[in-house]
Amino acid sequence: MDAAPPSLFDDEVEATPDRVRRIADTPVPPRIERWTSLSACVLDAVWSVGADHDRVVVPLVRRVLEPVATGPLFADSPSGADSHPLPRLLTRFPDEHALEAAAQNRQRTSTRGGVTKADAALRYARTLVAHGILGIEDLPRLLADPALWSRLDRALSRIPGEGQHGARRSRFWALCGVGDRSRLARS
Repeated sequence: MDAAPPSLFDDEVEATPDRVRRIADTPVPPRIERWTSLSACVLDAVWSVGADHDRVVVPLVRRVLEPVATGPLFADSPSGADSHPLPRLLTRFPDEHALEAAAQNRQRTSTRGGVTKADAALRYARTLVAHGILGIEDLPRLLADPALWSRLDRALSRIPGEGQHGARRSRFWALCGVGDRSRLARS
C-alpha cells in the first residue's frame, strides 16, 4: 500500500520544492498601517504623551478628522496625497476651544499647568505650515533639505509640552516616517 501524501498538519513534511511546507513555518510579515494625514500625525503625537493610544488617541484623531477627510486616515503604504491637510485643520479649528470641542478632550500637556493639548496641536500645525509643510506630500522635500528640517525641528521643540527628552517630537517624526533624524543632522 502506498504512503499517504504529506498533510499540511504533518510535522514530518520536508521543506523541499517537491513537498508542501508547513503553514506554521511560513512567516507572515506584520501589516503596518500609517496615518495618511499630517494632521493625524500632529494630533497623535500631541495627544499620545501620557494617554492610552488605542483607547484615547486613535478614536480622538478619527473623531476630529474623519468628518471631512478626503480619503481613509490609515493605509498600509505611503500615501501620495494628504487626506486632511494642515490648512484644513487650521481653518476648521481656528482656536483651541473649537478643537477641544471636536476632540471631546481637554487634557493638558502637563499636570502642573501646561497648555491644553488642543493649543499645542494647533501650534504644531501653524509651525509646520509656516515652514511650508502643509501635508504628507511635503515630507520628501523636507527630508531633502536638512537645513529646513533643522529649523523646523528647533521651532517644534519650543512648543510647550515637549515631554521628557523630546518625546512628542520623536513620536511626531516617527509617525511621519522619519526614523533616523541623525542622518539629516549630519547632512
